[in-house]
Amino acid sequence: MKELVLSLIFLSLIPISFAQEYPELQVKVETIADNLTIPWSIDWLPDGTILFTERNGNLRIIQNGILLQEPLLSLNVGGVEGGMLGMTVDPDYSENNYIYLYYTYNELLTTKNKLVRYQFLDGSLIEDKILIDGIPGGPFHDGGRIQFGPDGKLYVTTGEAGLPDLSQDLNSLGGKILRINSDGTIPHDNPWKNSPVYSMGHRNPQGIDWDKSGNLVATEHGPSGWRGVAHDEINKIIAGGNYGWPDIIGDEKKENLLNPILHSGKDTWAPSGAEFYNSNKIPQWEGKYFFAALRGSHLHMIEFDLQNNSVISHEKLFQDEFGRIRDVQTGPDGFLYILTSNQDGRGTPKINDDKILRITPIDYKIPSINYTLNESNSIDSGEPRGYVMELYAFVGVGMVGIIIGFIVIKKIKSREKK
Repeated sequence: MKELVLSLIFLSLIPISFAQEYPELQVKVETIADNLTIPWSIDWLPDGTILFTERNGNLRIIQNGILLQEPLLSLNVGGVEGGMLGMTVDPDYSENNYIYLYYTYNELLTTKNKLVRYQFLDGSLIEDKILIDGIPGGPFHDGGRIQFGPDGKLYVTTGEAGLPDLSQDLNSLGGKILRINSDGTIPHDNPWKNSPVYSMGHRNPQGIDWDKSGNLVATEHGPSGWRGVAHDEINKIIAGGNYGWPDIIGDEKKENLLNPILHSGKDTWAPSGAEFYNSNKIPQWEGKYFFAALRGSHLHMIEFDLQNNSVISHEKLFQDEFGRIRDVQTGPDGFLYILTSNQDGRGTPKINDDKILRITPIDYKIPSINYTLNESNSIDSGEPRGYVMELYAFVGVGMVGIIIGFIVIKKIKSREKK
């Protein structure tokens, strides 16, 4: 009689995502979602669910680490560089379920932008109130970034729709940064009475954020194809400030007009989403200002001295690694998320573009998961067995080792032929 040893392997395989390491920066980058269509803005619900817009008109959702294929909302949108743009979640979402969207639409022979408040109830997004309508729109320069400030007010960036004179016209909402209450009413302390305008003289601002002291810093597209210059800008925004477009650019001076803290000179960054990184999860980056660069295809990291309106340091990260970058935001896990924009007609898409990426420390480790194999989940208790483990990337968690199967070693007796 001989004994044969038969190993039975029971597996359930799923795709695996690995992080790309950057030792010189002491960080790694992993893909959270891919095969997207020009993602533009990202935010989170209190339970960690990810919401993001796609410029072609979709609001999409990543729930429990899974990208849902069916959009939460799909709208008919207009414009060439417009469309479904900014999105933000109400700071009091747990009480009111409000989500805000800024999008471009066509009406008769005109293009406009509007800001709408929605309510997310029972898995559906319901239009609750149009907060602002008739914002000048066009094929280009539609602004579109929306974000709540530390004062609880909603800030909105608008472009001048390719009509530069609108930026200096206080009767127009084009080329401005607006400030409103969450119900669309005008705060009593806005710089111009009965006006949502907070600052003016902008060309096409697309990134805003505040540091811990409450300083507002905005990114703005300069005239890369006009007057033969570029001069993308980073501006410290003050209430009632006039930032000069189209009268001045770069370091040019004119009475009562404000200059940027930093500009690109004759280079073009095409700056978009921006974020002060106020988490300590990547300690070497804490307090730095990050902004996405489309034409530059990198992520900028700046340390400011905002009391003196100056720059202490300025670095360009991930040059040409991910292509055009549209947005950068800090997630509830304290890590940085970036959105690529390689499908927007100006990039060179790679396989599986576009993507949402997450940046974590290079030594970031997920807590161990204890797993006990007991009688109920064994095939034949008491026999030797091994386990098969794989690494998986989970949204909001990272790389996790999970037992995906087990090996049962079965001894089988067989008779010898005589």
